[in-house]
Amino acid sequence: MHFSQNIAIFLKSSRRSLKKKMVSNSDISFSSGYNNHMKFDGKGYANKIENEVKARVAQLKQKPKIVSILVGNDPASVLYTRLKQEAAIRVGIDFEVERLDRVSKDIVAEIASRDEVTGLMLQLPVPDLRGYTLKEVLSSIPSEKDVDGLRYPESGVVPPVVTAVLIILDEIAVNSKLKIKDSKIVVVGAKGFVGSGVVAELGKRGTQVIGVERGDDMGVTLSGDVVISAVGEEGIIIPEMIKDGAVVIDVGAPRGDMAKEVYQKASVSVEVPGGVGPVTIACLMEKGCKHEQ
Repeated sequence: MHFSQNIAIFLKSSRRSLKKKMVSNSDISFSSGYNNHMKFDGKGYANKIENEVKARVAQLKQKPKIVSILVGNDPASVLYTRLKQEAAIRVGIDFEVERLDRVSKDIVAEIASRDEVTGLMLQLPVPDLRGYTLKEVLSSIPSEKDVDGLRYPESGVVPPVVTAVLIILDEIAVNSKLKIKDSKIVVVGAKGFVGSGVVAELGKRGTQVIGVERGDDMGVTLSGDVVISAVGEEGIIIPEMIKDGAVVIDVGAPRGDMAKEVYQKASVSVEVPGGVGPVTIACLMEKGCKHEQ
């Protein structure tokens, strides 16, 4: 099966002017529509986390301070940094953006040494910085200030995006018939930063998880009760790769890995935009608060 194929004429079932209901068994919102399909409301859940973080920050003697290093002018990186800064303002965390033309191990170490800085992160990707050189730069972030889990697993900090996926999966189990321990979970992009973290953390739970990459036999996705994709390639997951009624979690940035018809075929969908992204930022704020404590 070729990823480049954009097969996708999904038979449009009549929606008959269905009004969306809200399901919230655990303070989480799902929109419910045709065929009992549920769509996870990431923004609603992120608001819940942010409210809890804001209350905790208000009780601290000193505000946490996160510094985000932004190198270059990549539009997606600029957008993500702005969204994080806006979330920090909402919860009462100081958030400083260091705009640089280049970054080095020494520059990161200097920023990390500042007493007022409780959390430090480097917005990825960084132009012309990858592999061993990137790892060397990231090693200058002290474990106790690694709020974004960039040194995972060494720092012991699970990346916020991985935390978000796990939280969402748990919430889906609460609000649906999904039994995680009895389910086969397929992670596409399992060797990437996000995918490898999700596979590792699910493995610790004793979950049946299968990791696949581009070039592998993608037929395995058809057997997945849950399919999580974190490749970062728009439309790489098409309806023919997902069985009817599966749970799908799209972690592809910035436009989503899954064709829109995949969401419609699922029993529960976590979509891009408005799914994992807002929850990831809220989890970052939560980790920023914990690092100060």
